[in-house]
Amino acid sequence: MRVAVHTIREILQVRVHVAGSQFDRSLMPQPEFLLSTAIVFCTEQHGGTQLQASWRVFRTFDEFQGLDTQLRRAFPQDMHSVARPPPHRRRTWLHRHRSAKFLAKRCAELNLYLECLVRSPHLRLTRFLDPRAPLVLRCFCNFDAGLLAAEVTVVRNPVRNWDLYLDGNDTRNGLNNTVDDSVVRPMDENERNWRPRSRRRSRIEHHVHNVKLDELEANLIDDKSRNLIMCVKYECACRVAPFRVVYTQLLRMLQLRGWKQVYAPPNGAYTALYCVLYKLQQLNDLDKRLYDAFTGSGRSLSPIANDPDVFESGATCHEQLSVGVHYLRQTLVHYGLLHAHILANHFLMTTVDLKRRLHDLKSQRQSRVGAIELVVVATILNLSILLVTNDHEGSEHQILPLAGLRAIRPGKRIHMTFGYILPTLACVDGFYLLAERDSNRSDPASPWQIAATTRSARSRNGLWQGLDEMDRQFMVEIERTISNAPVWEFDCSIAESLNSAILDAVWDDCHHNPSLFSRFQRHARDFGKGITSARHFMQYLEVAFGLDGATYLVDFLLHVLPEKKLRTQLSHVRWMRLHVQLARRVVPDLH
Repeated sequence: MRVAVHTIREILQVRVHVAGSQFDRSLMPQPEFLLSTAIVFCTEQHGGTQLQASWRVFRTFDEFQGLDTQLRRAFPQDMHSVARPPPHRRRTWLHRHRSAKFLAKRCAELNLYLECLVRSPHLRLTRFLDPRAPLVLRCFCNFDAGLLAAEVTVVRNPVRNWDLYLDGNDTRNGLNNTVDDSVVRPMDENERNWRPRSRRRSRIEHHVHNVKLDELEANLIDDKSRNLIMCVKYECACRVAPFRVVYTQLLRMLQLRGWKQVYAPPNGAYTALYCVLYKLQQLNDLDKRLYDAFTGSGRSLSPIANDPDVFESGATCHEQLSVGVHYLRQTLVHYGLLHAHILANHFLMTTVDLKRRLHDLKSQRQSRVGAIELVVVATILNLSILLVTNDHEGSEHQILPLAGLRAIRPGKRIHMTFGYILPTLACVDGFYLLAERDSNRSDPASPWQIAATTRSARSRNGLWQGLDEMDRQFMVEIERTISNAPVWEFDCSIAESLNSAILDAVWDDCHHNPSLFSRFQRHARDFGKGITSARHFMQYLEVAFGLDGATYLVDFLLHVLPEKKLRTQLSHVRWMRLHVQLARRVVPDLH
């Protein structure tokens, strides 16, 4: 099996080492060392299946010295702590420099040098897919040509890809304990005080910095998947530019194209959702329910909505929008889970990976609106989004709703324009702002912009009736989908790995209590045998793990149950429970 570089979605592991050497006096003037590279990765075609590939290339010692020179010239501070490879002395006495013992010693020295390079947290040389990572080691290993010619095989029994967490705090804090706390020997007080506090503080800061760099790399790869142009020059100043600088550059790009900023949310999470909700609410008054939730009163909000000076007055606008963003984010996640199989096929992912990503967004472990989330938002609200990025070319991309999926917002399609700042160290999640055509410029506008400008006020008022109407339409969508939902095939390989991950997650959430864990196993066994109904099993999960934990478990248990009838029953109960919750939230506002 062959794999192209552009189809790789994520590289999980990279191992580079010197596997041997060769020297033939009649053919080569100096010895050559065999550089072996092995990677474990995931592709778009194979979803969450882990693949592995390895290849080899010969390099001379002069080429190793050239690698060291390039790195020290590009990273003088980071390479200061890495020792240079020992010089390759050409021993003429008895030709000992050609002996196997001498070459084996040289291989060990080069392996130690490569190990120091790979382990350096600031260099990040093995991040071959990071658009802003240095390409020195990638070229030195002959990554592109070697992977294209390498034979790719499937990794047996992958462990990393099936880690599930019922409690979001565990993942956020980096905790993944599998041993009971009572078993762990408590540290002695003197032993605790013996460790220097400065070393612990630097270790924590070092860990946080690595997590931030990993998150930045994942976000850049996600943007690269939607064909956004990335800066591949790692010496470029855009890697470390302050947020104010890149923000000013984006405003200048928008101005040159005839756009102007209308709204910029506070720098933080879910900025795209703030822009979407701000644009929709300008087409009508703010939702009365959101205003009552913010002010605690029931007076009208029309004067605030109609006065742009008052509406853009900082904290009040943000607080009102934050409530709406919370509801919109929940609806986005539930809609994606409802059509998980269709979305997974469109984005070339496994359904399990897509569900994990959506649940991370729901539990706020993911604070970014990426490629998948923005397409889902455009689909459920029937939006056409023009994305203007702040890359060196100022590229524009059109985001349209997915065909075959119904929108839950009544009315015609709404066109929006977003300015987008690519992720940097100062803004890891990226940043969206809302823009519109500058009326002071004489640049020709597109037909849909002219239509949006000349639309009458009466027709504009019918475009957005607020989040309550969106909830009602989503209830109708749930009824349609679960009544006509096809039954997907059962995958034994996914079920086996996912079953162990579910048990580990339940064991951690039960605080390693054997009685609570055995109670879960008993209820699950009774449901699998048909002794208890799906409704009773769902009620137990809600009592034991909470509403969000029960929904989280059921979404993955649907891939573990082999019987089609049980999967259908459990899926129906799961979505009808959400239907009841939406009804309770919407019906009181009707009276």
